[in-house]
Amino acid sequence: MSFLHTVKEFFHEGGATMYVTATIGVVSISVMIDRARALYSRYKYNNHLFMSRVKELLLQNRVEDAIQYCNMEKKHLLPQVIKSGLERLGCDEKIVRQSMESKYLEVSPRLTERVSYLSLTSNAGLLFGLLGTVLGLIRQFSALASSEASEKQLLMAKGIAEAMNNTALGLMVALPALVAYGILSARSTKMTEDLEKGASQFMDWTGLYNYGQLRTQDPTEKHNQERAAA
Repeated sequence: MSFLHTVKEFFHEGGATMYVTATIGVVSISVMIDRARALYSRYKYNNHLFMSRVKELLLQNRVEDAIQYCNMEKKHLLPQVIKSGLERLGCDEKIVRQSMESKYLEVSPRLTERVSYLSLTSNAGLLFGLLGTVLGLIRQFSALASSEASEKQLLMAKGIAEAMNNTALGLMVALPALVAYGILSARSTKMTEDLEKGASQFMDWTGLYNYGQLRTQDPTEKHNQERAAA
């Protein structure tokens, strides 16, 4: 018996609710693939290296070059937030902060969008599987009550097959979606925290830059000054 025929029989025995659960499973897989590509490829970025380069340019007072560097990296989220701050550099810190917060609120939802759908599809798949199980048992007992003794064994077997197939498919949809939801939620939370950390770090630099103290706070520059003094 071929695999395709086995799957066909599996769905045929399970009844109409199997197709609803399977549709939920397809939606769940689509969301998993889309979010995994976004969080592990599209928005993956070396924030530490980027911030080091931005600070290096600020130490050289090359603000325009820092903005151009952000433009080169504009497909990533942190450069977009930092650019909004660089364009207001020299203004009051409140203005810089407001500009960055506005950009942050614009881009940060991209890290979490549609991840919550996996929780929904997990619950929906499990509940539709349970619904199919209950409907199968109801049909089984209804048929047993109105059938002859010679048919009862066959009807019982069909009812149990319908119930168990729905339970199995519901679990096959729910479990992967639940695991993926946990993994992708943790990933999006980590990336959001990194984005906030980078923005907060830049705000610290803004205050120091405005008062001409950024260079004195740079560990490399401080080390060079100590060597020169020695």
